[in-house]
Amino acid sequence: MSGRECGILNGAIWKADKKLVENLSAGRHGDGNGLYLVVDPSGARRWIVRVVVKGQKNKKGAPLRTDFCLGGADIITINQARERALEYRRMAKQGLNPRFNARQEVPTFEEVAQQVHIDRMPTWKNVKHGQQWINTSRDYAFPKIGRMPVDSIDQPEVMMCLAPIWTE
Repeated sequence: MSGRECGILNGAIWKADKKLVENLSAGRHGDGNGLYLVVDPSGARRWIVRVVVKGQKNKKGAPLRTDFCLGGADIITINQARERALEYRRMAKQGLNPRFNARQEVPTFEEVAQQVHIDRMPTWKNVKHGQQWINTSRDYAFPKIGRMPVDSIDQPEVMMCLAPIWTE
């Protein structure tokens, strides 16, 4: 098979792509290096990585194997899952537990605002009100704080957006 083709080799996903991931039956499908796609009977799909954290032992004294969820296959691509799995394996090799040491990706203000807009669309009195809300955010907030992670936005940043338009 070429690098663009896909298949399952001995139950493992090999050079998997989106179509293959979507069509796998229920079960646990290995990609190698501890990365698995778990497909529930309901059809839900999630990526997990199994690692052994250096220095951690189970009750019998053997190395402790732990599964960590990397996210749903509907939002995490196989390449993203492979990158995260590699990051988790590196942490585990250093004796760091990925559950407590994984870098959390915090969404930007613009990402959250766009999602809120989509989620709230059915609640607006009409389509025009919903469009006005996102347009105002786009015009006044996104240029100033749109690319900021939401956990770093505080009162000064909000005031920076509101002050110029407060009396308009």
